[in-house]
Amino acid sequence: MRVLGCLLTASILLAGCANVPMASPGANADGKRFDPPAPGQAVLYLYRNSMLGSEVMFNLSDNQQPIGSLADKTWIRVEVAPGSHLITCNIPSYAPLTQNPAQAATVNVVPGETRFVEADIWPGLPLNPRCSTTEVAADKGRAAITAGNRAMGATWSN
Repeated sequence: MRVLGCLLTASILLAGCANVPMASPGANADGKRFDPPAPGQAVLYLYRNSMLGSEVMFNLSDNQQPIGSLADKTWIRVEVAPGSHLITCNIPSYAPLTQNPAQAATVNVVPGETRFVEADIWPGLPLNPRCSTTEVAADKGRAAITAGNRAMGATWSN
């Protein structure tokens, strides 16, 4: 009976976690090699590494163009043109007029660079979570990518 109770509790907890389309194991391993970008390009790794708010997914955009969605312990690698990139995230809200908008990160990249941006929950009123994006140091970003799994981006498939 105790085992049944544990299984029921685990299934309820897992049902509350957000799910996003995941990349293949090969694509996951490829991204964790941290290969340099194609000539004339830069790389952004965007990740989420927080259990807080695990029941919601974060939708990410670069200069208002969709990048993809993140659940807890997931990441996306995107090759981008050099220049300024405004990385925003949003979470579906049930009380959209009650809080300030999410905080965004501006990342200026040059050809050949690899940069890391963390998406994190920003506590808000009940039923109204927000997320923020922040550029982080390479060692912190690499550790999070290595510990996570690759989500599929908006512009590619396995």
